[in-house]
Amino acid sequence: MQLNKKERLINKILKKKKEYPLLELKITDYNNSNFYLSLVYNRTIEKFKVLYIPLDVVEESKIEEYFCYQFMEVKSVMYIMDQIKRELPKYPDKDSRDSRNKNIRQYEIELDIHLDNKVYDFYTTRYLPRNWKFLFEAVVMLFEHSPNVMNGLATEVLSVIMNTNEIIEYQASINCDLWNADLTKYFPSLRNEKEYKEGKIQFLEYVNGKYFAVIEKHLLVIEYNDHQKLLNIYCDKKDLVYSNYTYQVLNAIQNHQEKKFYKIKIVGKQDIYNYLCLGVEKEKLKIIKKNKLKTLSLHKLKKEDIMILEDFNHELEEKIEEVLEG
Repeated sequence: MQLNKKERLINKILKKKKEYPLLELKITDYNNSNFYLSLVYNRTIEKFKVLYIPLDVVEESKIEEYFCYQFMEVKSVMYIMDQIKRELPKYPDKDSRDSRNKNIRQYEIELDIHLDNKVYDFYTTRYLPRNWKFLFEAVVMLFEHSPNVMNGLATEVLSVIMNTNEIIEYQASINCDLWNADLTKYFPSLRNEKEYKEGKIQFLEYVNGKYFAVIEKHLLVIEYNDHQKLLNIYCDKKDLVYSNYTYQVLNAIQNHQEKKFYKIKIVGKQDIYNYLCLGVEKEKLKIIKKNKLKTLSLHKLKKEDIMILEDFNHELEEKIEEVLEG
């Protein structure tokens, strides 16, 4: 049964049970899984409940068997809904409530808010964005009242707003089997020998579920979903997404080649940041920050501010000491 049919059937059953949603969280095609979570009010018993349904195992004839409920305190619900109500006037039109990455056809998250006889539908891809902090506690509440198997998904969905991950706006999505595909057919630039330029891959490493690569001073981030045979691609220069540089990096991934980054931790007065590091250039640390290649002046840092997490033959440590002590 298609997902939209399952959702219509769920709504039909809820009406029959005299249960009315205040919040609905619909998670579609997220790591090959689909879920429905909702905060509902039951008029018969005058109670609030969180409803969890794993949509992938639902069968039409037995759909109610998959309804999993946990009760909510009235005070907690009122507090969360009041928070949301104060912020909703800032999002009057659909465009302001749509934060989806148009280049990605998976990882869709929809949060519908039912308030004052209106429905406010918020959409995003994979992560709850930082500028929607007012929805954070509502989403946390839904996950907290769901089975423990949802903990990992909750951590990922909320990771950007909790500053444990950087959101990546992928610019291309390609359906292919990375390990067996003939990659040349996806890159038009390869057809014109005059335009072909061989680039040097300075770094290539699989980190936190993604491939990070630096080729000719450009950053590429590539994510591959092996279940769906889907490649998501980001480049710090959008025009190069379908270039031979991307082809070279994908080809290197196919051949299991890598050149690891240095790893460093910068300890500031208030925050601590972990970075992938490319080394030292002109007395500056070259790092990846917010999916861009950036530099940090070593003269603005103290030696104790820099913690080296991964080095090779103490190369980075020696170069940093040379600048700081020079």
